[in-house]
Amino acid sequence: MILDHFAWSSPSLDKAIADVEEWSGIRAAPGGSHPGMGTRNALLSLRDGLYLAIDAPDPGQQLVANNGARMAAQPGYNMDLFAVATDDIHAAQSILERFGLAAELRTGSRKTLHGEILKWRHLAVEPSRFGNALPHISQWETANHPSLEAPIGCTLERFQVAHPLAESVRELYAALDLTIDVVRAERPSLRVSLRGRHGVFDLPSYSA
Repeated sequence: MILDHFAWSSPSLDKAIADVEEWSGIRAAPGGSHPGMGTRNALLSLRDGLYLAIDAPDPGQQLVANNGARMAAQPGYNMDLFAVATDDIHAAQSILERFGLAAELRTGSRKTLHGEILKWRHLAVEPSRFGNALPHISQWETANHPSLEAPIGCTLERFQVAHPLAESVRELYAALDLTIDVVRAERPSLRVSLRGRHGVFDLPSYSA
């Protein structure tokens, strides 16, 4: 199981792309839309197999009771989640269930600007004591990984998970074979720093 991507959201995709370009010197490329979810994104490669997804409302979809509606109402940027990829999603499902987390296997897709449909399976889990420290676990069903077509020039400098139940989070990550820095904090947050052409910068998040 490996880090796959970070989902960082904004009320405005255009503003987020412009800000990241100012901070990094790299302009994220439009990735496509998520049908039915009310969102679209832009991508930056952080290395082969790892990327940043900048998510925002899609003006071409209805923004009612979906992710797009939520992002449109946000007060600013937010690091929503981190995703990991596995080649055995059923084994990952069993691990989550050992921690008392009922995980439903679902399918997901995204249409790229070139018309290609990217498909994956993922585990959907109800809100839990782990909050956003629980990784989004998926298994790709298509060969082309988004990081291979996204603009290069940025790398992951630091990823840290903060959580009041730090020891429980560490136990979960050990069971999932994930090596991630975990620190104790009053509330859960995902702290991501990138390195671009202008040096290191933090991705702001109002929930951090």
